[in-house]
Amino acid sequence: MKRLLFAHLLISFFIYNSALSQEFGDRVDMGIIESNDIVEASGIAASRKNPGVLWTHNDSGGKNRVFAFNSQGKHLGNFIIALTPNRDWEDIAIGPGPIPGEHYIYIADIGDNDIEYDVKLIYRFPEPRVSADQDPIDSVIYNAERLSFQYPDGSRNAETLMIDSLSLDIFIVSKETNTKVYKLAWPYTFYPVPTTHVDTLEVIATLPFSTAVGGDISPDGKEILIKKSNVIYYWKKTDAQTIEEILGNNLAAVPYIKEPQGEAVCWAADLSGYYTLSEGLHPHLYFYPRTYNSAILQMENNPHNFKLNKNYPNPFNPTTTINFQLQQSEYVELKIYNMLGKEVAILVNEYKNAGFHSIRFNADKLPSGMYLYRIQAGEFSDVKKMLFLK
Repeated sequence: MKRLLFAHLLISFFIYNSALSQEFGDRVDMGIIESNDIVEASGIAASRKNPGVLWTHNDSGGKNRVFAFNSQGKHLGNFIIALTPNRDWEDIAIGPGPIPGEHYIYIADIGDNDIEYDVKLIYRFPEPRVSADQDPIDSVIYNAERLSFQYPDGSRNAETLMIDSLSLDIFIVSKETNTKVYKLAWPYTFYPVPTTHVDTLEVIATLPFSTAVGGDISPDGKEILIKKSNVIYYWKKTDAQTIEEILGNNLAAVPYIKEPQGEAVCWAADLSGYYTLSEGLHPHLYFYPRTYNSAILQMENNPHNFKLNKNYPNPFNPTTTINFQLQQSEYVELKIYNMLGKEVAILVNEYKNAGFHSIRFNADKLPSGMYLYRIQAGEFSDVKKMLFLK
């Protein structure tokens, strides 16, 4: 028995250190959460609409509200979500929704420690506008919709909600032994009032660990984090893989120092790393940055050393994100053109270091339509299309 335990620990050690050395750096303490009302932070999500803003909520027994704070922990606002009781809110995510280009906050009322509720709920509403340096506000959101669902194999306790921004599929990860991943495939319907309609999820994977407490799919849909109390597991997929396929890959772990009661993890909106947050009054917000060596490693494994990615979301309104990677430092021009070939915006016109870069484009002053975005970096150039819909 001792020999088997030692072998297991040794395997875990090498898996962990391989990921640590290649992908992400040491923990950075970003600051203390300022709000006195955040005492049981059970989920965290990075805004896609408001640069430098993050969202969280309290666990069961808390009020039906979410909190906005910036990347240094400064409190930005309390947002009551009308007509959405907090039975046991366990996770929060941000993703697309029915309006192209709009970002939505999803809240998972999925906790069930005593396995007594057959039907669980997910709430959804458009993400509010928040500035990362504003004074705190109190607001009420009245337009939340809800989706009711059940599991195909009996009631479950869960604390992990993930949204795939590419497919709009919803994923729930159970907390019990023999962790299962459940999927609700798009299309599905959220309702503005309670309804008798109940969706049934499907099982897509069983993972070789237990007690998952949080997770997130990266904004570009290519990376997954699922957290236990003392470890964060990590998967990366190719363009050809589905979420189901990637979760069948071998486990790897990324850097994580255990927090007092850490249940929350999310990707940074610009893919520069991931945040973690713990329960308790005035917890620390931690960040694990993506390393420079990781970007180089990705490009060495890529037959195209320079790459211009597809923008996301697409279609969009009015903002979208364009990512590109450079094998070496170059002078970069990234410009937007209409379909007549007229230049309408310059996003980058400067020297950029090798690695991964993420640029946000706001088209609110342009008419709806198809646009081209073109990159020129040394001898590398590429052009892609995007659709702006007001």
